[in-house]
Amino acid sequence: AIATRDYIARAVCPKLYGMHAVKLGLLLVLIGGASVSSAEGSTEEEGNDDDDKERNEEIQVIDSDEEAPVAFKIGGDENDDDFMEQNKKRPKDGKHKKSNKNGKTIKSRRRIQSHVLLIGDPGTGKSQFLRFAAALSPRSVLTTGTGSSTAGLTCAAVRDGSSGSSGNEFSLEAGALALADRGVCCIDEFGCMSKEDRTSIHEAMEQQTISVAKAGIICKLNARATVVAVMNPKDGIYDAKESLGHNSRLGSALLSRFDLIFVMLDQAECTRDLNIANFLLQQSITPGSGYDRPLEIETLFNDDNANGHWGMEKLRAYIAAIREKFHPTLTPEASELLENHYSLCRQQRNGQSLITVRFLESLIRLSQAHARLMYRDRVLLDDAVAVILLMECTAAASSGGVFGGGGGP
Repeated sequence: AIATRDYIARAVCPKLYGMHAVKLGLLLVLIGGASVSSAEGSTEEEGNDDDDKERNEEIQVIDSDEEAPVAFKIGGDENDDDFMEQNKKRPKDGKHKKSNKNGKTIKSRRRIQSHVLLIGDPGTGKSQFLRFAAALSPRSVLTTGTGSSTAGLTCAAVRDGSSGSSGNEFSLEAGALALADRGVCCIDEFGCMSKEDRTSIHEAMEQQTISVAKAGIICKLNARATVVAVMNPKDGIYDAKESLGHNSRLGSALLSRFDLIFVMLDQAECTRDLNIANFLLQQSITPGSGYDRPLEIETLFNDDNANGHWGMEKLRAYIAAIREKFHPTLTPEASELLENHYSLCRQQRNGQSLITVRFLESLIRLSQAHARLMYRDRVLLDDAVAVILLMECTAAASSGGVFGGGGGP
């Protein structure tokens, strides 16, 4: 089963040599976790966009006169008619109970979309991973940090110039995160964004919404998108002696929102450099089309990890099928392992680690995505072990380990 998983993961950026951990991590992020309603235990599918579910996710508004607080009146006394009339409507026990006349239940939804950040040296294939994620997803928005602002990422209020309007009316134009709802938002050069622009996406990455209060328009937009961000280190070359926050210049509030953070280093290694050079030269001799690698060069490598892969259409169809069919639930063994791993990481954390409650939620989401990838409806112990091993290759590991990458230009 693990060999089959590795074979499927090879279809992610097949023109890049090696980097199995990054390919598997990106694949799990694109698959996503499963959402289970906390009220009735029913599963909420991503493709359902009914208004009833959107209203059920919000707290019920008190609309009954019996639950309204007593109005405060200056100079009034207990003999006042208004005071006596309102006091009759209050419950005798002094407690306000919420009415449930329509039989609606209050539901809460947790985030099921995962986010990934790729940071590292130039020439390690970061942008190729970004563009592959945009090409694989049926709905995707590709943007860059140098040309994006707060309005471009969230939404902008523009003056309505249509015929019949007075010119004083405004309308909202959705930004990249709102357009990528239930899809993938790919942001290149993430480090070139200003601090104010990066702060504007905090709500979209965690609460999956965008609160708008512009030009007299107050509303909330859905932004249930997976964020795939790519950036270069502070000084161009990643300094392994410094912390991730120092190299990325990103605050801990933003870094903790990423489920996976891969640090890709261009390290000199003789055997690996020869394999990469041979891999790229063979592709230049027999070029492929798009993101597919030509089959003629599959048998030219002694490394089995470089041979054989799925096509783009087959991989897209497989992801769509498992996302629709499977909504995995955790088994007691997997839950216990994730709980113990989270507790151990919290105890061994240092000043450079990013171990928060979001780390545990990321483990759950990625475990569900791994179970989907393995074509099953339960998160087994093997899925939890695989996700923990993947986490040890990221910058969020308690040891502060980094992943060394290399590949195409």
